[in-house]
Amino acid sequence: MAKVALLIGVSEYESGLTPLPAATKDVEAMQRVLLHLKIGGFDDVTLLINPQQHEMAVAIETLFDNRQKDDLLLLFFSGHGIKDESGKLYFAACNTRKTDKGVLVKATTVPASFVHEVMSNSRSRREVVILDCCFSGAFAEGLSAKDNGFVDIRNQLGGEGRAVLTSSTSTQYSFEQQGADTSTYTRYIVEGLETGAADRDEDGWISVDELHEYATKAVQEAAPAMKPEIYAIKEGYKINLARAPIDDPNLKYRREVDYWVESGNGEISATGRVALEGLQEELELAPIEAAAIETKVLAPIEVYKKKLQRYEQAFRNEIKLEFPPSDKTRANLKRLQQALGLRDEDIALIEAPIIAQQPLTATPVVVNTSDSQKKNFKYYVGACIIGLGIGVVFGGTLVYVFQRPIKIVSNIGDSCANKEEHSLNDSISLGEEVLLKQYTNLDKETGVKAFANSNCKTAIDSFTSYRRTNFRDPETLIYLNNAKARQKGNWLKIAVSVPIASDPDLAEEILRGVAQAQDEVNNNNGINNKLLQVGIANDDEKPGTATKIAKALVADQEILGVVGPASSNATLEAGNVYNTEGLIAISPTSTSVNISNFSSYVFRTISSDEVAAKILANYMVKNLQKQKVAVFFVFGSSYSKSLTDEFIKNLPKETKVFKEAEFNLSKSNFNAETSVKQAISQGVEVLMLASDSETLDKAYRVIRANNRKLYILGGDNIFGQSTLKSLGKQADGMVVAIPWHIGNASNSNFVKNSDKLWKATVNWRTATAYDATLAISKGLQQNNTREGLKQVLHSPDFSVDGATGKIQFAQSGDRINSSMFLVKVQQIPGTDKYEFVPIKP
Repeated sequence: MAKVALLIGVSEYESGLTPLPAATKDVEAMQRVLLHLKIGGFDDVTLLINPQQHEMAVAIETLFDNRQKDDLLLLFFSGHGIKDESGKLYFAACNTRKTDKGVLVKATTVPASFVHEVMSNSRSRREVVILDCCFSGAFAEGLSAKDNGFVDIRNQLGGEGRAVLTSSTSTQYSFEQQGADTSTYTRYIVEGLETGAADRDEDGWISVDELHEYATKAVQEAAPAMKPEIYAIKEGYKINLARAPIDDPNLKYRREVDYWVESGNGEISATGRVALEGLQEELELAPIEAAAIETKVLAPIEVYKKKLQRYEQAFRNEIKLEFPPSDKTRANLKRLQQALGLRDEDIALIEAPIIAQQPLTATPVVVNTSDSQKKNFKYYVGACIIGLGIGVVFGGTLVYVFQRPIKIVSNIGDSCANKEEHSLNDSISLGEEVLLKQYTNLDKETGVKAFANSNCKTAIDSFTSYRRTNFRDPETLIYLNNAKARQKGNWLKIAVSVPIASDPDLAEEILRGVAQAQDEVNNNNGINNKLLQVGIANDDEKPGTATKIAKALVADQEILGVVGPASSNATLEAGNVYNTEGLIAISPTSTSVNISNFSSYVFRTISSDEVAAKILANYMVKNLQKQKVAVFFVFGSSYSKSLTDEFIKNLPKETKVFKEAEFNLSKSNFNAETSVKQAISQGVEVLMLASDSETLDKAYRVIRANNRKLYILGGDNIFGQSTLKSLGKQADGMVVAIPWHIGNASNSNFVKNSDKLWKATVNWRTATAYDATLAISKGLQQNNTREGLKQVLHSPDFSVDGATGKIQFAQSGDRINSSMFLVKVQQIPGTDKYEFVPIKP
């Protein structure tokens, strides 16, 4: 018995057919699971990407030819399926084309009748066809299809001992999720096989009907209008495609998550959360593993929510321009609805409350008059919305009628105290704006709108719901705590200044530390019974922006302290304002020596470059025993100059330092390959990278150009997951100085709490930001005025135990007894991935 598969992906087409970028990724993903010995276990899997018509037809015939009765044969096709005017189906190859009048040139296709014939002539009685197709019509001008658009797969491809699975049932879109590698249908086919979750009867095998059931459920959660189908006769349903692990703890946990998500209508209830936490402990699953499983289970639902949000935003934008919407606008919205895979009832429930908020109109707005859609509108909208008095159904057609504006008033006790808004182009937010754009969905948007409208209860409920599936988002945790503080009506307020627009990853890392400290403080009765509020400011690290942000923050007299800014340049720029206006700022990441004694209001929870440069220089001379170094620097960067100068100052006199114009990363014509070649020609043994956030990509180029020829040292800004993902093996052996590493503190309370909160590991920026927030909170316990807080922090009696050790400040604003560690990039054993590992002293 052989198991053989042919996987065809067509992503590139001639004019007349739209490209399908995901098609090639679809077949690659299928190949991975089918060849996996513990999953598909297929003997032979042929990949055919963008074939010509002849090549495609030959490959299909070869798959089914000269086979035995018990052989399992799988044909997978991701690409365009086309119907002609008589309803016959054809599969498009990369050279498939239509005439100028839109008529299909059939000789350039592989007809379904041909596929049906070769399958029927095969001796195999276990044949599976999976079609991830965007079906389209190809009719001559002036003609229409002879049916209603349905593709008759059963009669054109079906047969005994055969199963045909399709992503859609008619000439509808087979949706590709924006930004995703694979198409929607294939993604869940692969997921069902790869995780074993498609094994519905838990017998250790995934049959065709089980795979169909799993994929259909997930697809319709993400794109409800998309209707996958299965066509099989008798034994065709029970063809076993793959194995599934029976005792795998990950699969056991996933099944339990599935149960609670289904029971909770797309969310995990409080009861479900308790049950899952118990199972997690029983199965000894790490929090990060459990979180990853939950995220995957909830992913289709999150995709659906994002689609609803996209449609809502588009509809709001359209009715701002014209109301009622014109026929053309309606047609465009209908096209968007189809592209998103949303049903009419989804659209009705989005549009109804928005239309109800529009000014008085004398003309009823007819949303839909299509006979095929009246039933849905009557059932869903008539039942759910008419009770609000904003719509009436007449004869199956929904008509919105407006007699007066509708105002929804929140329940007493739900409102937040002291509604306030900041300006500066929405650069500052307590909860009324989404600043971290990479993290958002309908729940978060609802929470933000509720907070802006002073409805604390809705904000808290929405943010809490969002946090159940989006653990990594620190902004929402801050907003949740802010809403709780507002609801209580008794708070102290600080701010955090981060470069969200220019460096969202760094901003996110800092915000996690601030959010964790705020959450811990507020869950322990706050600061003298007052909850801590945190305003988030996007300083963008652009010249002048840090000053504007600083002025806005000092103008808000409630703000008692600031965490940030992130970069040395921004800290020096904003520090002048904080010093003049008397507001303390603690930077968790600014290391320039120029910040020491810069202002009595500026502190930091990280060592200056003096400490980092010293251990890097010492490592080069004593550990590497090298004497010649080329320094790559950034002209005009306070951080780069500080690190460079301190590094050179700590080298022995006999060391040869090359710091030439060609090594200036800020040059517009900087060439990494040329610079590295020049360094090598001069006998350089070590490259020292003193890049800043704006030139990090150029530092990456240097590392690639070096390709492990010379030793590389670097400052703290080189440390991060982006470095590992971008460089991997090319960065192997690179040594970087940082103030804290989780490997040296894996048993600390900070690490344990962060693991529970974020379901993932954290880095030094999160730890030092946590310490900065903790220091401000501890100081406010003793004095909650701006001037009083400054005096407390400067006091020799002040100290607090933080993530990176005891926090105390010298009169210079520097941290007393701060430390630095060296870490090295090395390969994770048994994988092709890399990590930063502490170097033992």
